[in-house]
Amino acid sequence: MSSRQTKTLFFLRIVIAWIFIYAGYAKVITYFTDAPDWSATSFLTHVSGPFAQTFNSLASNKMIDYLNAYGALAIGLGLLTGTLFRAAAFFGCLLMGLYWLAGFPPEHSLLIDEHIVYISVLLVLSVFAAGRTWGLDTWIEKLEFIKKYPGLRRFLG
Repeated sequence: MSSRQTKTLFFLRIVIAWIFIYAGYAKVITYFTDAPDWSATSFLTHVSGPFAQTFNSLASNKMIDYLNAYGALAIGLGLLTGTLFRAAAFFGCLLMGLYWLAGFPPEHSLLIDEHIVYISVLLVLSVFAAGRTWGLDTWIEKLEFIKKYPGLRRFLG
């Protein structure tokens, strides 16, 4: 891979990481301040479309709130640091897929909205092993534990 391609992948990795970090941090910080705790209830109770009943049933579930807030933050940190990159990208795709389904059909497009774009970016970064580009996965792959269990490498990169 050329230096320009490497730098571009790294830049893209940082940009997509920031989206998740900011979204997660904005939610998580409310749990530690006097502000009302963040909750997905308002969003989930107003979901309409073919999957409305499923998403409406998740409203007021604190576990959903915590998984969403801390999950987005963890995904972002994994993407930013290049740690367990493919696992972070997988869960990022899963989270964005759920957001896409909750908003289906997309309000401002036929099928492709920003969630599908985020999923596409995460897939491209995973295919090109962007976690190894100035990321901790390069160091993690050298650990004896990973050498002993090479199947774990699929979560790295």
